[in-house]
Amino acid sequence: MRTTARAVTAISAAALLLIATATPALAAPPTIEKIPIEFTFEDDFLTAECGVDVTTTLSGFRIERGWLDGGGNVLSLATIRVAGTASSEFGSFKVMDVGADQLKVAPDGTLTLSIIGQVPFNFKGVLVVNADTGEVVKEPHFTGDEQLARACEVLTGA
Repeated sequence: MRTTARAVTAISAAALLLIATATPALAAPPTIEKIPIEFTFEDDFLTAECGVDVTTTLSGFRIERGWLDGGGNVLSLATIRVAGTASSEFGSFKVMDVGADQLKVAPDGTLTLSIIGQVPFNFKGVLVVNADTGEVVKEPHFTGDEQLARACEVLTGA
């Protein structure tokens, strides 16, 4: 649920899309895939940050779309809506991971990744990164520390 995980997923999806669409079929319809997300795991991140054993359950979906625009640019858009509940023996804390990840491959090969929305324990807003260089073009409002402090209060019963 961290930004880097979403970024790697978006870049990987775009790389596959670039390979799949590097054919003369410019008029092909977009590819669309809905991926359900349902799992529970021992949350090493929150356990380490809060000092208590935490288990997190995620439920939702991710929809990935890919296509070529009129200029021949490869575009990828993934929307996500995942609810998470982190639980310890002292309480539960709910989070939402919602938004869109857009990857654009320009004719010159430049990759631009935009992550829009709310990423738990990280940020709200829009993060734009030059995926080739890692340069941050636009920064969102970072809210991770405040949200993490609130989660640890609930999860430790403080």
